Amino acid sequence: MAGEADFNSFEARKFRYDLYWSYYENTAYSKIHAWARIFKSNYGLYKAIRGIYNPAYRLGEFWKTHLWGGPLDPFARNDESTATPIQTQNEDLRGALAQVWRWSNWQTNKNICALWGTVLGDVAIKVIDDVQKRKVFFEIIHPGTIKSVDLDKMGNVKGYVIEQELKDPENLNRFVVYREVASRNGDEVVYELFKNDAPYAWGNEAHTWSEPYGFVPMVFIRHNNVGLNFGFSEYQGGHAKFREVDDVASKLSDQIRKMVDAPWLFSGVSKPTSKARTAYTEASDQNELPIREETPVFYGPVGSSAYPLVSNLNISDTAAYVKDLLEILEKDYPELNSDLLNVKGDISGRALRVNQRPTENKVRDRRVNYDDALVRAQMMAVAIGGFRHYDGFEGFDLESYDKGDLDHSIADRPVFQEDKADELELEQTFWNVAKSAKSNGMPLPLFLERHGWSDEDILKITNSEEYKARLEAFKQIAALSEGSEEGETEIGEVGQAGDGSQSEED
Repeated sequence: MAGEADFNSFEARKFRYDLYWSYYENTAYSKIHAWARIFKSNYGLYKAIRGIYNPAYRLGEFWKTHLWGGPLDPFARNDESTATPIQTQNEDLRGALAQVWRWSNWQTNKNICALWGTVLGDVAIKVIDDVQKRKVFFEIIHPGTIKSVDLDKMGNVKGYVIEQELKDPENLNRFVVYREVASRNGDEVVYELFKNDAPYAWGNEAHTWSEPYGFVPMVFIRHNNVGLNFGFSEYQGGHAKFREVDDVASKLSDQIRKMVDAPWLFSGVSKPTSKARTAYTEASDQNELPIREETPVFYGPVGSSAYPLVSNLNISDTAAYVKDLLEILEKDYPELNSDLLNVKGDISGRALRVNQRPTENKVRDRRVNYDDALVRAQMMAVAIGGFRHYDGFEGFDLESYDKGDLDHSIADRPVFQEDKADELELEQTFWNVAKSAKSNGMPLPLFLERHGWSDEDILKITNSEEYKARLEAFKQIAALSEGSEEGETEIGEVGQAGDGSQSEED
Protein backbone atom coordinates (compact mmCIF):
# COMPACT_ATOMS: atom_id res chain seq x y z
CA MET A 1 0.00 0.00 0.00
CA ALA A 2 1.13 3.57 -0.62
CA GLY A 3 0.71 4.42 3.04
CA GLU A 4 3.04 1.62 4.09
CA ALA A 5 5.60 2.64 1.46
CA ASP A 6 5.57 6.21 2.77
CA PHE A 7 5.84 5.00 6.35
CA ASN A 8 8.78 2.68 5.63
CA SER A 9 10.75 4.87 3.23
CA PHE A 10 14.11 6.20 4.42
CA GLU A 11 13.27 9.87 3.83
CA ALA A 12 9.86 9.60 5.53
CA ARG A 13 11.41 7.86 8.51
CA LYS A 14 14.19 10.43 8.88
CA PHE A 15 11.63 13.24 9.01
CA ARG A 16 9.44 11.26 11.42
CA TYR A 17 12.38 10.59 13.74
CA ASP A 18 13.40 14.26 13.61
CA LEU A 19 9.84 15.41 14.34
CA TYR A 20 9.29 13.00 17.22
CA TRP A 21 12.63 13.83 18.81
CA SER A 22 11.76 17.54 18.58
CA TYR A 23 8.58 16.77 20.53
CA TYR A 24 10.67 15.11 23.22
CA GLU A 25 12.86 18.25 23.29
CA ASN A 26 9.69 20.40 23.14
CA THR A 27 11.02 22.35 20.15
CA ALA A 28 8.64 21.01 17.48
CA TYR A 29 7.12 24.42 16.71
CA SER A 30 10.37 26.38 16.89
CA LYS A 31 11.92 28.06 13.86
CA ILE A 32 15.20 26.27 14.62
CA HIS A 33 13.72 23.49 12.47
CA ALA A 34 13.63 24.25 8.76
CA TRP A 35 10.38 22.32 8.42
CA ALA A 36 8.53 23.98 11.35
CA ARG A 37 6.73 26.66 9.31
CA ILE A 38 5.46 24.18 6.71
CA PHE A 39 4.54 21.72 9.45
CA LYS A 40 2.36 24.30 11.21
CA SER A 41 0.82 25.38 7.90
CA ASN A 42 -0.02 21.83 6.78
CA TYR A 43 -1.95 21.18 10.00
CA GLY A 44 -3.52 24.64 10.21
CA LEU A 45 -1.84 25.38 13.54
CA TYR A 46 -1.78 28.71 15.32
CA LYS A 47 1.22 30.75 14.17
CA ALA A 48 2.45 31.30 17.74
CA ILE A 49 1.79 27.72 18.94
CA ARG A 50 4.04 26.47 21.76
CA GLY A 51 4.45 23.12 23.49
CA ILE A 52 2.37 24.11 26.52
CA TYR A 53 1.11 20.65 27.44
CA ASN A 54 3.10 18.31 25.13
CA PRO A 55 3.56 15.08 27.15
CA ALA A 56 6.30 13.66 24.89
CA TYR A 57 9.10 14.28 27.38
CA ARG A 58 7.12 12.66 30.21
CA LEU A 59 6.39 9.63 28.05
CA GLY A 60 10.02 9.28 27.00
CA GLU A 61 11.25 9.48 30.58
CA PHE A 62 8.62 7.05 31.85
CA TRP A 63 9.54 4.34 29.37
CA LYS A 64 13.27 4.96 29.75
CA THR A 65 12.95 4.17 33.45
CA HIS A 66 10.45 1.29 33.16
CA LEU A 67 11.74 -0.83 30.27
CA TRP A 68 15.26 -1.49 31.54
CA GLY A 69 15.35 1.01 34.38
CA GLY A 70 17.42 0.42 37.49
CA PRO A 71 20.88 -0.96 38.23
CA LEU A 72 22.47 -3.92 36.50
CA ASP A 73 23.59 -6.79 38.66
CA PRO A 74 27.42 -6.90 38.46
CA PHE A 75 27.30 -10.70 38.29
CA ALA A 76 24.24 -10.99 35.99
CA ARG A 77 22.27 -12.87 38.64
CA ASN A 78 18.53 -13.45 38.77
CA ASP A 79 17.72 -10.53 41.05
CA GLU A 80 14.29 -9.04 40.33
CA SER A 81 15.33 -5.73 41.90
CA THR A 82 17.77 -5.17 39.01
CA ALA A 83 17.13 -3.97 35.47
CA THR A 84 17.55 -7.29 33.65
CA PRO A 85 17.57 -10.33 35.98
CA ILE A 86 19.05 -13.30 34.13
CA GLN A 87 17.50 -16.77 34.20
CA THR A 88 19.80 -19.54 32.95
CA GLN A 89 20.85 -23.10 33.74
CA ASN A 90 24.43 -22.34 32.69
CA GLU A 91 26.06 -20.48 35.59
CA ASP A 92 29.23 -19.89 33.51
CA LEU A 93 27.17 -17.68 31.20
CA ARG A 94 26.58 -15.05 33.89
CA GLY A 95 30.20 -13.93 33.98
CA ALA A 96 30.34 -13.57 30.20
CA LEU A 97 27.15 -11.49 30.14
CA ALA A 98 28.43 -9.25 32.93
CA GLN A 99 31.64 -8.71 30.91
CA VAL A 100 29.65 -7.65 27.83
CA TRP A 101 27.68 -5.18 29.98
CA ARG A 102 30.85 -3.64 31.40
CA TRP A 103 32.55 -3.29 28.01
CA SER A 104 29.32 -1.81 26.56
CA ASN A 105 28.82 0.72 29.38
CA TRP A 106 25.39 -0.84 29.37
CA GLN A 107 24.32 0.73 32.68
CA THR A 108 24.06 4.03 30.83
CA ASN A 109 23.51 2.94 27.26
CA LYS A 110 20.55 0.66 28.02
CA ASN A 111 18.57 3.76 29.01
CA ILE A 112 19.55 5.57 25.82
CA CYS A 113 18.47 2.53 23.81
CA ALA A 114 15.08 2.44 25.56
CA LEU A 115 14.61 6.20 25.11
CA TRP A 116 15.37 6.18 21.40
CA GLY A 117 13.09 3.22 20.86
CA THR A 118 10.24 4.83 22.77
CA VAL A 119 10.44 8.25 21.14
CA LEU A 120 11.43 7.27 17.60
CA GLY A 121 9.69 3.91 17.35
CA ASP A 122 12.81 2.03 16.25
CA VAL A 123 16.33 1.37 17.53
CA ALA A 124 19.04 -1.21 16.85
CA ILE A 125 21.81 -2.84 18.88
CA LYS A 126 24.91 -3.76 16.90
CA VAL A 127 27.41 -6.22 18.33
CA ILE A 128 30.91 -4.84 17.81
CA ASP A 129 33.80 -7.30 17.50
CA ASP A 130 36.89 -5.18 18.27
CA VAL A 131 39.75 -7.52 17.40
CA GLN A 132 42.46 -4.97 18.19
CA LYS A 133 41.18 -4.24 21.70
CA ARG A 134 40.04 -7.85 22.14
CA LYS A 135 36.60 -6.82 23.28
CA VAL A 136 33.03 -7.46 22.18
CA PHE A 137 30.38 -4.92 23.09
CA PHE A 138 27.09 -3.27 22.11
CA GLU A 139 26.73 -0.14 20.00
CA ILE A 140 23.34 1.59 19.85
CA ILE A 141 22.39 2.44 16.27
CA HIS A 142 20.15 5.45 15.65
CA PRO A 143 17.31 4.39 13.31
CA GLY A 144 17.80 7.55 11.24
CA THR A 145 21.04 6.05 9.93
CA ILE A 146 19.50 2.70 8.97
CA LYS A 147 18.64 3.07 5.29
CA SER A 148 17.24 -0.44 5.14
CA VAL A 149 17.08 -3.60 7.23
CA ASP A 150 16.15 -7.08 6.05
CA LEU A 151 14.42 -9.25 8.66
CA ASP A 152 13.38 -12.88 8.52
CA LYS A 153 10.01 -14.10 9.76
CA MET A 154 11.41 -14.46 13.30
CA GLY A 155 12.64 -10.88 13.34
CA ASN A 156 16.33 -11.78 12.97
CA VAL A 157 18.44 -9.39 10.90
CA LYS A 158 19.53 -10.95 7.60
CA GLY A 159 21.20 -7.79 6.29
CA TYR A 160 21.25 -4.02 6.63
CA VAL A 161 22.47 -0.78 5.10
CA ILE A 162 23.70 2.02 7.37
CA GLU A 163 24.09 5.42 5.73
CA GLN A 164 25.00 8.79 7.21
CA GLU A 165 27.02 11.93 6.56
CA LEU A 166 30.46 11.96 8.18
CA LYS A 167 33.55 14.11 7.87
CA ASP A 168 35.83 13.01 5.08
CA PRO A 169 38.89 11.35 6.66
CA GLU A 170 40.99 12.90 3.88
CA ASN A 171 39.55 16.40 4.25
CA LEU A 172 37.90 17.25 7.59
CA ASN A 173 36.43 20.46 6.14
CA ARG A 174 33.87 18.58 4.08
CA PHE A 175 31.25 15.90 4.63
CA VAL A 176 30.79 12.73 2.64
CA VAL A 177 28.29 9.86 2.70
CA TYR A 178 29.40 6.83 4.72
CA ARG A 179 27.65 3.59 3.82
CA GLU A 180 28.03 0.19 5.47
CA VAL A 181 26.39 -2.89 3.95
CA ALA A 182 26.13 -6.23 5.73
CA SER A 183 24.71 -9.37 4.09
CA ARG A 184 24.74 -13.15 4.46
CA ASN A 185 26.54 -15.58 2.20
CA GLY A 186 25.80 -18.92 3.83
CA ASP A 187 27.37 -18.81 7.29
CA GLU A 188 29.64 -15.95 6.22
CA VAL A 189 28.68 -12.35 6.99
CA VAL A 190 29.98 -10.06 4.24
CA TYR A 191 30.76 -6.43 5.06
CA GLU A 192 31.23 -3.66 2.47
CA LEU A 193 32.18 -0.02 3.12
CA PHE A 194 31.64 2.93 0.76
CA LYS A 195 32.37 6.64 0.59
CA ASN A 196 30.08 8.54 -1.79
CA ASP A 197 29.17 5.24 -3.51
CA ALA A 198 32.82 4.27 -4.07
CA PRO A 199 34.45 1.41 -2.09
CA TYR A 200 36.49 2.86 0.76
CA ALA A 201 38.17 1.23 3.77
CA TRP A 202 37.32 3.91 6.36
CA GLY A 203 40.36 3.07 8.50
CA ASN A 204 39.98 -0.69 8.13
CA GLU A 205 42.45 -2.96 6.39
CA ALA A 206 40.03 -3.46 3.50
CA HIS A 207 36.70 -2.10 2.27
CA THR A 208 35.28 -5.64 1.96
CA TRP A 209 35.71 -8.61 4.27
CA SER A 210 33.72 -11.49 5.78
CA GLU A 211 33.30 -13.17 9.17
CA PRO A 212 32.15 -16.77 9.85
CA TYR A 213 29.63 -15.77 12.52
CA GLY A 214 26.65 -17.60 11.06
CA PHE A 215 24.44 -14.59 11.97
CA VAL A 216 24.39 -10.86 11.29
CA PRO A 217 25.43 -9.36 14.65
CA MET A 218 22.63 -6.85 15.01
CA VAL A 219 19.16 -6.85 16.54
CA PHE A 220 16.44 -4.46 15.43
CA ILE A 221 13.83 -3.34 17.97
CA ARG A 222 10.41 -2.06 16.97
CA HIS A 223 9.01 -0.31 20.04
CA ASN A 224 5.41 -1.06 19.15
CA ASN A 225 5.42 -3.78 16.52
CA VAL A 226 2.31 -3.32 14.38
CA GLY A 227 3.36 -5.70 11.62
CA LEU A 228 5.20 -3.18 9.43
CA ASN A 229 8.91 -3.17 8.65
CA PHE A 230 9.35 -0.41 11.22
CA GLY A 231 7.70 0.26 14.56
CA PHE A 232 5.37 2.83 16.04
CA SER A 233 6.66 5.48 18.42
CA GLU A 234 4.97 5.49 21.83
CA TYR A 235 3.15 8.67 20.82
CA GLN A 236 2.44 7.68 17.23
CA GLY A 237 -1.30 7.47 17.83
CA GLY A 238 -1.50 10.48 20.16
CA HIS A 239 0.51 12.95 18.13
CA ALA A 240 -2.54 14.65 16.60
CA LYS A 241 -4.01 15.16 20.08
CA PHE A 242 -0.72 16.68 21.29
CA ARG A 243 -0.99 19.26 18.50
CA GLU A 244 -4.63 20.01 19.23
CA VAL A 245 -4.05 20.64 22.93
CA ASP A 246 -0.98 22.78 22.29
CA ASP A 247 -2.85 24.76 19.62
CA VAL A 248 -5.87 25.58 21.79
CA ALA A 249 -3.83 26.15 24.95
CA SER A 250 -1.49 28.54 23.12
CA LYS A 251 -4.42 30.58 21.85
CA LEU A 252 -5.98 30.64 25.30
CA SER A 253 -2.73 31.75 26.90
CA ASP A 254 -2.26 34.53 24.35
CA GLN A 255 -5.87 35.65 24.73
CA ILE A 256 -5.31 36.08 28.46
CA ARG A 257 -2.18 38.10 27.66
CA LYS A 258 -4.19 40.30 25.28
CA MET A 259 -6.79 40.96 27.96
CA VAL A 260 -4.07 41.98 30.39
CA ASP A 261 -2.23 44.15 27.83
CA ALA A 262 -5.13 45.06 25.54
CA PRO A 263 -4.60 47.80 22.93
CA TRP A 264 -6.58 51.00 23.57
CA LEU A 265 -8.30 53.55 21.35
CA PHE A 266 -7.79 57.15 22.56
CA SER A 267 -10.20 59.76 21.16
CA GLY A 268 -9.29 63.38 20.46
CA VAL A 269 -5.56 62.79 21.00
CA SER A 270 -3.00 63.27 18.28
CA LYS A 271 -0.65 60.43 17.56
CA PRO A 272 2.85 61.24 18.84
CA THR A 273 5.54 61.83 16.24
CA SER A 274 8.14 59.15 15.71
CA LYS A 275 10.54 61.19 17.88
CA ALA A 276 8.12 61.45 20.77
CA ARG A 277 8.79 58.74 23.32
CA THR A 278 7.49 57.86 26.73
CA ALA A 279 9.44 56.66 29.75
CA TYR A 280 7.51 53.40 29.57
CA THR A 281 8.65 52.74 25.99
CA GLU A 282 12.23 53.77 26.72
CA ALA A 283 12.40 51.40 29.67
CA SER A 284 11.24 48.55 27.50
CA ASP A 285 14.25 49.00 25.23
CA GLN A 286 16.36 47.37 27.94
CA ASN A 287 14.38 44.17 27.66
CA GLU A 288 15.10 41.47 25.09
CA LEU A 289 11.37 41.14 24.39
CA PRO A 290 10.07 44.75 24.57
CA ILE A 291 6.89 43.80 22.75
CA ARG A 292 5.70 41.95 25.86
CA GLU A 293 5.97 45.14 27.90
CA GLU A 294 4.50 47.67 25.46
CA THR A 295 0.81 48.44 25.16
CA PRO A 296 -0.40 49.04 21.57
CA VAL A 297 -2.32 52.32 21.26
CA PHE A 298 -4.61 53.63 18.49
CA TYR A 299 -5.88 57.18 18.06
CA GLY A 300 -9.29 58.26 16.83
CA PRO A 301 -11.12 61.48 16.00
CA VAL A 302 -12.73 63.75 18.55
CA GLY A 303 -15.99 62.30 19.78
CA SER A 304 -14.90 58.69 19.92
CA SER A 305 -14.39 56.88 23.20
CA ALA A 306 -11.60 54.76 24.71
CA TYR A 307 -12.13 51.04 24.39
CA PRO A 308 -9.91 48.03 25.01
CA LEU A 309 -9.55 46.39 21.59
CA VAL A 310 -9.69 42.68 22.40
CA SER A 311 -12.03 39.97 21.21
CA ASN A 312 -14.45 38.41 23.66
CA LEU A 313 -13.50 34.90 24.78
CA ASN A 314 -15.01 32.91 27.61
CA ILE A 315 -11.85 31.93 29.47
CA SER A 316 -13.50 29.40 31.77
CA ASP A 317 -15.28 27.57 28.92
CA THR A 318 -12.10 27.40 26.86
CA ALA A 319 -10.08 26.16 29.85
CA ALA A 320 -12.73 23.50 30.45
CA TYR A 321 -12.40 22.42 26.81
CA VAL A 322 -8.63 22.10 27.19
CA LYS A 323 -9.19 20.03 30.34
CA ASP A 324 -11.56 17.73 28.43
CA LEU A 325 -8.93 17.26 25.72
CA LEU A 326 -6.35 16.35 28.34
CA GLU A 327 -8.65 13.79 29.94
CA ILE A 328 -9.27 12.15 26.55
CA LEU A 329 -5.55 12.09 25.79
CA GLU A 330 -4.51 10.68 29.15
CA LYS A 331 -6.99 7.82 28.77
CA ASP A 332 -4.79 6.72 25.87
CA TYR A 333 -1.72 6.98 28.08
CA PRO A 334 -2.46 5.55 31.54
CA GLU A 335 1.25 5.84 32.39
CA LEU A 336 0.86 9.63 32.57
CA ASN A 337 -1.13 9.35 35.79
CA SER A 338 -0.11 5.91 37.04
CA ASP A 339 1.36 7.37 40.22
CA LEU A 340 -1.88 9.18 41.10
CA LEU A 341 -0.04 12.45 41.69
CA ASN A 342 -3.24 14.13 40.58
CA VAL A 343 -5.11 12.71 43.56
CA LYS A 344 -5.19 14.74 46.77
CA GLY A 345 -5.01 13.11 50.17
CA ASP A 346 -4.11 9.57 51.16
CA ILE A 347 -5.06 6.65 48.95
CA SER A 348 -5.14 2.98 49.80
CA GLY A 349 -2.64 0.51 48.43
CA ARG A 350 -5.46 -1.28 46.63
CA ALA A 351 -6.60 1.94 44.91
CA LEU A 352 -3.05 2.56 43.73
CA ARG A 353 -2.70 -1.00 42.45
CA VAL A 354 -6.00 -0.81 40.55
CA ASN A 355 -4.95 2.51 39.01
CA GLN A 356 -1.56 1.14 37.99
CA ARG A 357 -2.85 -2.12 36.52
CA PRO A 358 -3.40 -0.82 32.93
CA THR A 359 0.09 0.67 32.96
CA GLU A 360 1.61 -2.55 34.31
CA ASN A 361 -0.04 -4.55 31.53
CA LYS A 362 1.23 -2.09 28.94
CA VAL A 363 4.79 -2.11 30.30
CA ARG A 364 4.95 -5.92 30.34
CA ASP A 365 3.74 -5.96 26.74
CA ARG A 366 6.33 -3.40 25.61
CA ARG A 367 9.14 -5.18 27.47
CA VAL A 368 8.71 -8.30 25.33
CA ASN A 369 10.26 -6.70 22.23
CA TYR A 370 13.17 -5.21 24.17
CA ASP A 371 13.94 -8.25 26.32
CA ASP A 372 13.84 -10.66 23.39
CA ALA A 373 16.16 -8.45 21.33
CA LEU A 374 18.61 -8.02 24.21
CA VAL A 375 18.77 -11.78 24.80
CA ARG A 376 19.60 -12.37 21.13
CA ALA A 377 22.26 -9.63 21.17
CA GLN A 378 23.79 -11.11 24.31
CA MET A 379 23.93 -14.59 22.77
CA MET A 380 25.68 -13.16 19.70
CA ALA A 381 28.19 -11.23 21.82
CA VAL A 382 29.10 -14.24 23.97
CA ALA A 383 29.43 -16.49 20.91
CA ILE A 384 31.77 -14.00 19.22
CA GLY A 385 33.75 -13.47 22.42
CA GLY A 386 34.27 -17.21 22.76
CA PHE A 387 35.16 -17.56 19.08
CA ARG A 388 37.86 -14.89 19.47
CA HIS A 389 39.07 -16.34 22.80
CA TYR A 390 38.52 -13.03 24.56
CA ASP A 391 39.04 -12.94 28.32
CA GLY A 392 35.94 -14.01 30.24
CA PHE A 393 34.39 -16.06 27.42
CA GLU A 394 36.21 -19.34 27.94
CA GLY A 395 34.13 -22.39 27.07
CA PHE A 396 32.00 -20.62 24.45
CA ASP A 397 32.24 -20.50 20.66
CA LEU A 398 30.09 -20.03 17.58
CA GLU A 399 28.64 -23.54 18.03
CA SER A 400 27.38 -22.66 21.51
CA TYR A 401 24.07 -21.62 19.93
CA ASP A 402 23.26 -25.14 18.81
CA LYS A 403 24.59 -26.69 22.02
CA GLY A 404 22.20 -24.63 24.15
CA ASP A 405 25.07 -23.18 26.19
CA LEU A 406 23.81 -19.65 25.52
CA ASP A 407 20.20 -20.26 26.48
CA HIS A 408 18.91 -17.67 28.92
CA SER A 409 16.05 -15.24 29.41
CA ILE A 410 15.31 -12.01 31.20
CA ALA A 411 13.06 -12.72 34.17
CA ASP A 412 9.93 -10.84 35.09
CA ARG A 413 10.50 -7.92 37.46
CA PRO A 414 8.19 -5.46 39.17
CA VAL A 415 7.00 -2.52 37.08
CA PHE A 416 6.62 -0.22 40.07
CA GLN A 417 8.73 -0.08 43.18
CA GLU A 418 7.21 -2.06 46.01
CA ASP A 419 5.90 -0.04 48.95
CA LYS A 420 6.58 -1.56 52.39
CA ALA A 421 3.26 -0.39 53.82
CA ASP A 422 1.49 -1.87 50.79
CA GLU A 423 3.33 -5.16 51.30
CA LEU A 424 2.17 -5.31 54.91
CA GLU A 425 -1.40 -4.60 53.83
CA LEU A 426 -1.26 -7.44 51.32
CA GLU A 427 0.26 -9.81 53.87
CA GLN A 428 -2.43 -9.00 56.42
CA THR A 429 -5.11 -9.64 53.82
CA PHE A 430 -3.44 -12.94 52.91
CA TRP A 431 -3.51 -14.25 56.49
CA ASN A 432 -7.07 -13.08 57.02
CA VAL A 433 -8.05 -15.12 53.98
CA ALA A 434 -6.05 -18.06 55.37
CA LYS A 435 -8.01 -17.80 58.62
CA SER A 436 -11.29 -17.76 56.69
CA ALA A 437 -10.21 -20.79 54.65
CA LYS A 438 -9.36 -22.65 57.88
CA SER A 439 -12.76 -21.92 59.36
CA ASN A 440 -14.28 -23.46 56.24
CA GLY A 441 -12.26 -26.64 56.60
CA MET A 442 -9.16 -26.07 54.44
CA PRO A 443 -5.88 -27.08 56.16
CA LEU A 444 -3.21 -24.40 56.16
CA PRO A 445 -0.62 -26.48 54.23
CA LEU A 446 -3.09 -27.00 51.40
CA PHE A 447 -4.02 -23.31 51.38
CA LEU A 448 -0.36 -22.26 51.17
CA GLU A 449 0.37 -24.80 48.45
CA ARG A 450 -2.49 -23.49 46.31
CA HIS A 451 -1.07 -19.97 46.67
CA GLY A 452 2.34 -20.87 45.35
CA TRP A 453 4.29 -21.56 48.52
CA SER A 454 7.21 -23.95 48.18
CA ASP A 455 7.38 -27.16 50.22
CA GLU A 456 10.35 -25.70 52.10
CA ASP A 457 8.42 -22.60 53.19
CA ILE A 458 5.37 -24.66 54.15
CA LEU A 459 7.56 -26.85 56.36
CA LYS A 460 8.84 -23.76 58.14
CA ILE A 461 5.27 -23.11 59.20
CA THR A 462 4.16 -26.66 59.99
CA ASN A 463 7.41 -27.51 61.86
CA SER A 464 7.31 -24.38 64.01
CA GLU A 465 6.78 -24.92 67.74
CA GLU A 466 3.80 -22.54 67.75
CA TYR A 467 2.05 -24.46 64.98
CA LYS A 468 2.71 -27.83 66.65
CA ALA A 469 1.45 -26.53 69.99
CA ARG A 470 -1.75 -25.20 68.43
CA LEU A 471 -2.27 -28.42 66.53
CA GLU A 472 -1.87 -30.45 69.73
CA ALA A 473 -4.26 -28.16 71.57
CA PHE A 474 -6.91 -28.69 68.90
CA LYS A 475 -6.45 -32.43 69.11
CA GLN A 476 -6.99 -32.40 72.88
CA ILE A 477 -10.02 -30.13 72.63
CA ALA A 478 -11.50 -32.32 69.92
CA ALA A 479 -10.85 -35.47 71.97
CA LEU A 480 -12.42 -34.03 75.12
CA SER A 481 -15.44 -32.29 73.63
CA GLU A 482 -16.30 -34.41 70.61
CA GLY A 483 -14.50 -37.70 71.19
CA SER A 484 -12.51 -37.26 68.04
CA GLU A 485 -9.95 -39.87 67.01
CA GLU A 486 -6.38 -39.45 68.17
CA GLY A 487 -4.90 -38.53 64.80
CA GLU A 488 -7.36 -35.81 63.69
CA THR A 489 -5.45 -32.86 62.26
CA GLU A 490 -7.51 -29.70 62.41
CA ILE A 491 -5.52 -26.60 61.58
CA GLY A 492 -4.80 -23.84 64.08
CA GLU A 493 -4.80 -20.17 63.32
CA VAL A 494 -1.62 -18.34 62.36
CA GLY A 495 -1.25 -15.57 64.92
CA GLN A 496 -3.73 -15.01 67.69
CA ALA A 497 -6.17 -12.97 65.65
CA GLY A 498 -5.36 -14.10 62.12
CA ASP A 499 -3.88 -10.63 61.54
CA GLY A 500 -0.63 -11.62 59.93
CA SER A 501 1.47 -12.13 63.07
CA GLN A 502 3.78 -15.14 62.88
CA SER A 503 6.31 -16.87 65.06
CA GLU A 504 9.96 -15.82 64.82
CA GLU A 505 10.73 -19.13 63.16
CA ASP A 506 8.42 -18.22 60.29
